Parts: sequence; C-alpha cells; structure tokens
Amino acid sequence: MSVTSDASPVTVERAEGAINVLVEKPTTDFELTFQVRGVPGRSGDEDLEIVSDSSLFLLWSDRFYPIDFNDWALLRMRIKLPENFNVVAPGRLLETQRDNDRIEYTFQTSAPVVCFSVLADSRWIKTEKRIRFLRMQTYLYPESQKFAGRIFSSSYDVVAFYSQIYCLYPFDRFTFVTIKNLHARRAFPGFVAYSPEYLEKEMTATGHDAHETALLWWDYTTRGMGPGAFQWTEGFGDYAELLYDETRGKLMPSIFETFRAKYLARPPEEDLLYYELKGNTPQDIVHGKFPWLMRVMQFVVGDAPFKNAMALLFYDYRFRAFSMDELVSVLEKGSGQSLKWWREEWLERRGVPAISFKYDAARDKSDYKVTVVLRQVGPVYHLPMEIGIKTAKGLRIEKVNVNSQESTFTFRSVDQPEEVLLDPNRWIIMRTTYEKSAE
Repeated sequence: MSVTSDASPVTVERAEGAINVLVEKPTTDFELTFQVRGVPGRSGDEDLEIVSDSSLFLLWSDRFYPIDFNDWALLRMRIKLPENFNVVAPGRLLETQRDNDRIEYTFQTSAPVVCFSVLADSRWIKTEKRIRFLRMQTYLYPESQKFAGRIFSSSYDVVAFYSQIYCLYPFDRFTFVTIKNLHARRAFPGFVAYSPEYLEKEMTATGHDAHETALLWWDYTTRGMGPGAFQWTEGFGDYAELLYDETRGKLMPSIFETFRAKYLARPPEEDLLYYELKGNTPQDIVHGKFPWLMRVMQFVVGDAPFKNAMALLFYDYRFRAFSMDELVSVLEKGSGQSLKWWREEWLERRGVPAISFKYDAARDKSDYKVTVVLRQVGPVYHLPMEIGIKTAKGLRIEKVNVNSQESTFTFRSVDQPEEVLLDPNRWIIMRTTYEKSAE
C-alpha cells in the first residue's frame, strides 16, 4: 500500500492492526490518495477470506472493536476486479473502464463517509429499484433472491421512518447484500449485509430489517466518541428498532426480551457504566439495558420533545462524533428539559431500579378503592410509572410519579378490579418484586 497527498508529504505507520497517516503540513482541505493491492488473507473481525476466487471482503478503515476513526471525509474510490464480479462501495458509480479481463469501477460519495468498506462477489444477482426518493439495489445470492421484493418494500419503509425522525437518508443509495459466512448481519456505510442463513431467519421472523438499517444513522451518520462509545452508541441506536416496531404495530423482536431478561438476572455489581463498556462486554449489558434508557427518557419528556431532540442531535452532529456531555446537552436543548436526572440515575449509576409492589382492591360503598404501595429497594430513582387497573371492561392506565423511597397511590374504580399491573407497557427496565396483597 502507498499513500500520497496533494498538499503535503505524508508518513505511513502501521501499528496494532491500524494504518496511521501523518500529514506534515495539514491544511483545512486536502486530498489523500491510497493505492492498495489485495492479497490472500483473513479479516481480523469476521475471520473471512479477504480475497478469494469468488469474493472480496475489504473492511477499509474499520477497526471495529474499538472504532477510533471519527473523521468523515468525501471519498472517491477505484476498484479493479475480474469482469464477472459485482461490487458495492460507498457512493455512486461514476464510470467503469475495461482493462483486458478486468474492469475498473470508480465510485464517488456526495456526502462524507467514515469507516467505509468494499464488498464484491461473483455470485450475486443484482436488482435495482427506485421508490420515491430512494434509489435501492440488492445483491443477493441465488438462494436469497426470493426475498428481493420484500427487502425493497420493507427497507424503504424503515428508511423513510428514520429519515423522518432523525434526518434525511444521508447516502447516495440504499443497498442490501448477502455474504457467505458473515456472522449474522452487519451495517456498512450505505448498505446492510446479511448471511443467507440469517436473512432467511429474519424474513421468517419479522419480515424486515430495522436494526442494521438504524445503524446507518447511529454509526455512520453520527456516533459517540470516547471510552465505550461504540457500544453505547449502538445500545442507544437499538431503540430505533423498538421505536419503529412500536410505531408500525409490529411485535418487538424476541431478542430484546432475551437480552433484557439476561441483564436483569445479573447482580447489579456486575453492571458496567457507559465508559467502561468494551468490545468483549457481554451483549446483554449493551443490548439489554441501553435501549431502555432511551425509552424511559422518551416516556418522561414526551413524544414531541423526544422527536425534536433526536432531530437536533442529527442536525448538530451530522458527519461528526459527539461525547456523552455533548449528547446530553443537545438532547436537553432539543427537548427543552433538564436531563440531569437521566444522566445521574441511569448513566452514572450501576444497575436499575428495584421496586417492591403491593396493592389492595376493596369494595367501598358504590365503587372500589384501589391502593397501590411502591417501595424502592435501594437507590431512589425519579420514575414515571404507569399502573394498570384491569377489569372485565378492559385495562385502565393511571400515570404517577415515583420520587421517594415509598409512595402510596389511591384510585377509584366503578368496576371490580381483576388485577393491578405495574408498568403494563413495560416502559421501565427495573427489578420488580410483588408483595402479598392485603386480604
């Protein structure tokens, strides 16, 4: 590999799997040119063949655990491949040129990219479609081609949803590919990749991808920086999938409940603070806790302020990274509310609330008196809480605020309560114990 600059001499250093380019006289705007020749070997993260007879798997600038590359840049890329290959790279295809039995592809991005990657394969079937504002394409193995139509329709809806709540889709097109031996699925700047086996599983279970598509915003449009940032950025980005499913009336993927249950089964002292997260952190800590922290914030500030906060985040930090301080600050500005409670109680405290719940429903003249006692076992949280009173006519939701060690709430019900439920919509991640109700 060689690197040259149009504005200054450069020095290339290789260390611990990274390539560092030192520019002697950097200017505000300069261009680096990398010339790379692929040789057989295996990728460090996915342990896939980087170059084989049928595929190219190049994770360019992508130090996945941890990602420490936080500079976005416009990119022009030329890739020379055998003529029977299709190729996916950031940006739009500007031109192709034949060179004997090779074809050189030139791609150019219209917006800055970070941690870009190149994938190519000789087995793909290419399908293209334009739906309203979005140019889309799939590169699928023959056994996965049956899903192309569903990918177009479902992925368009997901992209349109995130474009509305975050910012407009930032890439030149949306691409969906399959890759042999990939571990499940993965997001890249401007495209999503699935193994054929995992795509079959996803299309059978949910019929769409919302998780990896969300990371096109929560990893490649903006992202956190600092210790643990890759993990907490993805954990917060997980909530985008929950938000999409809830808004569209779809079932929450079971994996979220699995991670949540595993996290709650852990002793609180095993929890990690956001800046302690690492690549080898158990997934149930990242995916079992952090999505729910976004959910509790939305529940407190309200839907419209939350949407304003998300839009401001992607406006202020489009194509650059943010610290946790900056994240909290912009969310406060966007929602118009202080999030000091959220940071202190949910981000800077190990574990989650532990609530002891007891209720009594007794006949009282012409109706029923429902008494609910909530006791916080351990540190006190300021909790918005829903209490559901279930009768033969349905479920009635009462909203309360819990902000002390013990809180008592009284409600009236014309119909006889069959059951009283704490947090029936599961807004709050917490450990709950039920005390025996009064007879």
